[in-house]
Amino acid sequence: MRIVTLGGAIILSTFATSVMSYISMATPIGPWIAPTVVLIAMLFYKLVPIAHQAQSIAFITIASSIGGILATACGFSYPTLYFLDPELFQSWLSEPFYFCAVLSALSLVAGAFGLLIAHIFEHRLIVEEQLAFPIGQLVYKMIAVGNQIKKAYELMAGFVLTAFFCLLQDGIMQINGFIPKALTLVPAFTWRAISLPFIRLDLWPMLWAIGFVTGHVITVPLAVGALTKIFLIDPSHLLWFSHLSAIEFSMTFCSGIVLYGLLMSVVPLYRMLSSGAQWVQKNGLHAMGSAKGYANSSLAAAAGLVVAGGGFFLHFFNFSFASMAFLFIGSFACVYQIMVIAGKIGLAPLGRFATFVMIPAMLLFGLDMAQTVFVATFVEISGGVAADVLFGRKIAHLIQLDRKKVVAYQIFGLVISSIVVGIVFFYLTSHFNLGSAQLSATKAQSRALQIAVRQFDYWGLLAGALFSLLLNYLKVNPMLVLGGILMPINISLGLIFGGLLTQFVKNREEWEPFWSGVFASNSIWMLLRAMVG
Repeated sequence: MRIVTLGGAIILSTFATSVMSYISMATPIGPWIAPTVVLIAMLFYKLVPIAHQAQSIAFITIASSIGGILATACGFSYPTLYFLDPELFQSWLSEPFYFCAVLSALSLVAGAFGLLIAHIFEHRLIVEEQLAFPIGQLVYKMIAVGNQIKKAYELMAGFVLTAFFCLLQDGIMQINGFIPKALTLVPAFTWRAISLPFIRLDLWPMLWAIGFVTGHVITVPLAVGALTKIFLIDPSHLLWFSHLSAIEFSMTFCSGIVLYGLLMSVVPLYRMLSSGAQWVQKNGLHAMGSAKGYANSSLAAAAGLVVAGGGFFLHFFNFSFASMAFLFIGSFACVYQIMVIAGKIGLAPLGRFATFVMIPAMLLFGLDMAQTVFVATFVEISGGVAADVLFGRKIAHLIQLDRKKVVAYQIFGLVISSIVVGIVFFYLTSHFNLGSAQLSATKAQSRALQIAVRQFDYWGLLAGALFSLLLNYLKVNPMLVLGGILMPINISLGLIFGGLLTQFVKNREEWEPFWSGVFASNSIWMLLRAMVG
C-alpha cells in the first residue's frame, strides 16, 4: 500500500500544482483543489482496489493538496515582478534552470515556514479551540461516505468530454482541429465613448466550470467590473482624463481601488497586532505550543533549520538582517491569523495579509522590486500552506491517522510541489504572455498597482477610491470587481456565464464534480500545449 500511496501522492501533487498554477494566473480565483483530488483518488482505487483504501486516499489528499494552495499563492504574487520589471523577469526566464530554482527554493522555504507554524499551533486550534476547518471536514465526509464514487464517475465524465472537445479544437499530431477557437458573436465596435470587444470562446469550458463552482461569489463582482470598464472607465478617460493614455488612466483608477483597500486595512491590522500582543502577555510564549510537548528539542531544531534556510535564500537576494527579521516576525503574525480565519470559515485571505507585511517592509527597508515581490509571495505561500496543512491535520484527527506519517506525507508533498511549481511556471510564462487573455494574472497586476501606487495622477486615484467606497456601501467585493476590470472582457464573460448556469439547476453541488472534471481537463490540456508548443 505504501508504494501505491507514495506514487499517488507524487502524481496528484503534480496534478494539483500544475492545474492551480495555470488557473491562478488565468483567473482571479483560487478554489481549493482537495475535493477534486479526493474524487480522482477514489476513482483510481475503484479501478485498482487495495486494502485500507480510506487511509491511503486520506494520505494522498493530505500530501497533494498542498501543491494546489502553494501554486495559487505563487500565481497570485510571483508574476508581479513581470509587471514591475519586465526586463529582469525576462532575463531570469532566459535562464531556465535559474528561473525554476529561484521559484522552487522560495516555495520550499516559505512553505516549510508555514508548515512549521501550523505544526506549532495544531493542538491549540484543532483540539483546544476545536475550530471547524470546513475543507478538512468536507474531505473527511467524502472519504467516509461510500456513495461518493458516483461523483468520481461524474468528474471523469467531465474530464473525458472536455479532453475530447480540446482534441477536436486543437487537433493532434498530423490531424488538424476543426472547432474554431474564436467566434465573433459581437463584432468589435466603438459608439461615442463606449467600446465593445468581440467575443472569444477558446477558454470558455474552463471558465464556465470555475464560474459554476464558485457561483454567485464571483458573478456579480465580475459583471460589475466588466461593465465598469466599458461604461465608466473608458468614457471617463475620453471625457476628463485624455491627458493620460488609456492604460495609464485604467491603472490609476484601479490603483485608487487598491489604495482605499489599503487604508481600510489599517484598522484590522492594528486590532490583529494588539490582540496578539495581549494574548502573548496573558498566556506567555510557551502557550503557543501544545500541552503534549510539541515544543520540544526536535521542533526547536526544525525551526532553526527552517529559519536558517529561509535566511540563506533571502541573503542571496541581498536582504538585510533587519528586513529578514521583520519578514519572519510579520509572516508569523499573519500566518496565525490566516489559520484562524481558515479554521472558522474555510477561506484563506492570502493577499490581504501579504499586503500587511509587504508595504511596511518596502517603506522601512527600501526594498527593490524583486525583494518586494519575494516578501509578498513568501507571506502568501506560508499562509496558504499553513491553512492547508491544518485542513489535512483535521482530516487526520477525524480518521485517526498516525500523526508521524501525516507529517511525513505533508513534508513529502511540499517538496514535490515546490519542485514542480518552478518547472510549470517556466513553461507557462515562456509560452503564454503574462497579461494576455490566456494568462492575465490579474491578482499579480493588482499587486503591482499596490507597489507603484505613488506614481499615479491624484484625481484618477480619488475617482477609483470613491468608486471603491461605493462598492463597499453596496456590499460588493472591490477586489473581485478589480479583477473584472483588469481581466480581458472575454475572460470575465466566461466566468460570469458559468456563474449564471447555477441558476438553471436545482442543486449546484450535484453538478460540481462534473464541472471540476471540466476545469481540470481544460487546464491540463493548456499545460500540455504549453510544454509541447
